[in-house]
Amino acid sequence: MISYINIHTHKPEYQNIELIDLATGIIWDLRWTYSFGLHPWNIETSDIDSDLDKIEKLIEEKKIVAIGEAGIDRVIQTNIDLQKQVFMEQVSISEQFKIPIIIHCVKAWADLSEIRKQTKAKTPWIYHGFTGNLHTAQQIRLDGNYLSFGKALLLNPKVQDVFASFPIEKIFLETDDSDEKIETIYEKASELRGISLVELKESIYSNYITLFGKSHIIIDS
Repeated sequence: MISYINIHTHKPEYQNIELIDLATGIIWDLRWTYSFGLHPWNIETSDIDSDLDKIEKLIEEKKIVAIGEAGIDRVIQTNIDLQKQVFMEQVSISEQFKIPIIIHCVKAWADLSEIRKQTKAKTPWIYHGFTGNLHTAQQIRLDGNYLSFGKALLLNPKVQDVFASFPIEKIFLETDDSDEKIETIYEKASELRGISLVELKESIYSNYITLFGKSHIIIDS
């Protein structure tokens, strides 16, 4: 059978297919798949130019398959114009190398949607840990992007309703920084969609192949 896919994690288990956030200090290893980006929480303490250069270098060395987390967070005190500037730099890199972005979005969907239109970005973004409403979800889809659902899918009725009605070809699942097992999230997702676990895994596998190709594909025993 097809492997589980964990599209965003800070706590890798080093099995299945995991897109591991390299920015958490994890050591890169050829056997696994990574993302790296300038998180809005870290902008004020980062050497921005150096980190932007690092993103490009990691892409050129084929050490990452996605940029992120990157995005906008309107809850933190970091200047919003600076956040937008840094994010737009990462969008530019994403478009140059045709590499997706793992999106961190807190109360900033309208900002991100406007930037996507302004930059005429075509490469898909993955809004990770989605907890928004159906209207926002639909607009994200219309912008050509994906949603990833994590721990909130287990307990939050609003998130469950959005997940159950969202096109399956635009969905991923994740553990983020939680201690939940990706298998547990898949089982709940299967229940909410009213489909078998095998069918769900095949659908998300197809989404992964669409974005990333057949790198690091693991088959369950």
